[in-house]
Amino acid sequence: MKAFFCNNESVKGGMDMDAGKREIELVRLLGKADRPLRLDAVAASLNVSEKTIRRDLRRLDHALKDTECSIVLQKGACSLQGPSRERLASLLEARLDIPETQSERVCWLAGFFLMNETASVPDLAARLYVSESTIKNDIHLVKEDLDGFGLSLVRFGQGLRLEGGEEQIRSCLLHLIRSGKISPDFQLQAMQQRRIHELVEDALDAENLALSEAGIANLFLHVQVALFRLQKGMALSCAHAAPRQFLQSAKRLAGDLKRAVQIELPDGEIENLAWHMAAQKRSLSFRFDDQTSQSLDKAVQKSLMEVDHLYGTGLHQDSVLIDGLVAHLSVALVRLKHGMVIENPILDDIRRQYPYAMELAQILSARLQSLLGCLFPLTEVGYLAVHIGGSLFRGRHGKDRRKKVALVCTTGMGTSLLLLAKINDIFREQLDLTGTFTMRQATTLHPRDADLILSTVQLPEKVSLPWIQISPLLAEKDIRSIQRFIQTDGETVPIRALFHPSLFFDHLPPMSRQEVLSVLSNRLWREGFVDETARDSFWQREQLGTTEIGNLLAVPHCMAGTVVRPAIAVAVLEKPIVWEYGMVQVVLMIAVSKEFLKKENGFFLRLYQRLNTTMKIKEFINTRHLDLLMDAFNEEDIL
Repeated sequence: MKAFFCNNESVKGGMDMDAGKREIELVRLLGKADRPLRLDAVAASLNVSEKTIRRDLRRLDHALKDTECSIVLQKGACSLQGPSRERLASLLEARLDIPETQSERVCWLAGFFLMNETASVPDLAARLYVSESTIKNDIHLVKEDLDGFGLSLVRFGQGLRLEGGEEQIRSCLLHLIRSGKISPDFQLQAMQQRRIHELVEDALDAENLALSEAGIANLFLHVQVALFRLQKGMALSCAHAAPRQFLQSAKRLAGDLKRAVQIELPDGEIENLAWHMAAQKRSLSFRFDDQTSQSLDKAVQKSLMEVDHLYGTGLHQDSVLIDGLVAHLSVALVRLKHGMVIENPILDDIRRQYPYAMELAQILSARLQSLLGCLFPLTEVGYLAVHIGGSLFRGRHGKDRRKKVALVCTTGMGTSLLLLAKINDIFREQLDLTGTFTMRQATTLHPRDADLILSTVQLPEKVSLPWIQISPLLAEKDIRSIQRFIQTDGETVPIRALFHPSLFFDHLPPMSRQEVLSVLSNRLWREGFVDETARDSFWQREQLGTTEIGNLLAVPHCMAGTVVRPAIAVAVLEKPIVWEYGMVQVVLMIAVSKEFLKKENGFFLRLYQRLNTTMKIKEFINTRHLDLLMDAFNEEDIL
């Protein structure tokens, strides 16, 4: 199994990261050798000690315990004994696909128990070749993750087993499989799998549902999970009556499946199957009753208020957003509670073009999950982001007003009038010129009088308002300075200035996501860029939703505390690591104030746009020169 399940990723034990690869290479050497290999020669070729080779050989021999073959050690040499060494070597390579890091073991263990397996701690330690204390640490993390699905691990005889509702078990299982975190064996022959796939396609064709391969795969996976659980004696009931137009098709499919694999689907399973077929139609008309809709409305408002508290947005005041979310969720929750997933063909575009809305949607989905007990996959989070993006757009344009500008010009009335006319001509839609003032009058201006002062001379320190010194003839560079002020509400720190050599890690060894964040945030704290609260909030923010954005890149940022000086800490890992949904090798840790994030001034969007290609990131990984990253930003890219 490949592991992407656990959010608690600190490695606390287990074998070294290269052990698995080394043992596979050792198997290949033994499989090709026509005579015993000397241990010292093998150790030298693999660049380890002879003691390490002996330990690896014992592990390999253990993996062969239920075969007719074995590893033979004699007189400082080793050999692989069996009917066919090459075939045996292939078998061993497959058996050695054992999780190595803690996050991988946590995923493996979750999948193990979800497949209705029972085992003791000593047995699991022996299977995974780690200590019992390591397994106990892993199981603690498994329990934390399963708890999010309403599941738990309980003692059963001398071992442990999974306990929870059938709906929750399937929901967790489907979530892990769809996201590529586990690849379970459903104990179906290849011929049976092909026949089931054909039957699923026929059933969809009967309903005139022209689905993509992903849509067909979703239903096929649901059928496989259902058949597997039924073989274990675990049937599913259905709380809601299925849409009638799909019930007959589901019954026909159930009959075909019975003939194909000799497993009968009870009524509850058939209703659930009908729901899955119905979910492929976006026009699904099911709605909650009035009482449930009111509860959903309250949950949405409460969740939005929590998002507003974190980010200073005003989402909970947008009635259009609330109505849209309630209408969307009344359908989506029915799908999700039945383990149904629909495609989101614009998900990549949403993540790329509306990263801030996507970030808020991740926080919202986490809050809704805690209130409604329903896990939101990334496809559904994307749809929430569309609603939030609309709200941000409405809010931004609803509040837009021209900024009030006072002019200080000491070169005479004619020049002042020309300057006023030129500014008004260029910035008519953005600036409201309130008049011309003397230097002495400028010291008495308050925020209610103007947002900005444009002055042709240096102003004294007593001036409290932001001001920009410009040429009496308004040069091109002056126009750019004014535009930057309008875009950023006066903050004009170049993004390039946020990078510091002391915050750059060019060869970070492989480690967990949490450890990477710890290394970077601690450096920011020790260098005086953030306080302790901000340092700790980087991981708190990550737990609310992943900050990876594709192209091997993650951009974590803080959500609380004080940012003393804005900065970006950078790490390039020696090898890509599993983040949550994909692989990450470059991490840009953004330390900017919470107040800055509230403005939604496009900082993250500009950051993503400058680093939006795999080619750029891979070039940076290959060179590991901070200047290359800084050169991706020009003088117009400001904080």
